[in-house]
Amino acid sequence: MLASVNVKCTVNNCYFWAKDNVCSADSILITSDQAVQDHPSMSFGNEEEGNLIQAIGSTPAHSMTETACHTFKSR
Repeated sequence: MLASVNVKCTVNNCYFWAKDNVCSADSILITSDQAVQDHPSMSFGNEEEGNLIQAIGSTPAHSMTETACHTFKSR
């Protein structure tokens, strides 16, 4: 059983944005900024099921500033 995750989002013009800054998407893809630069076609509707993740692979980041994830914490 997966735990429920409370995802907050401040991008209020996104299709998945809901009241109180809640993200209502079924799944979320988080990558490093470099991965976005390397794969400019990465956007909702442009990905092929599973192929995008395989093409990207691992996307290490050294700090939060290299991602769009504000909960990033280096291991």
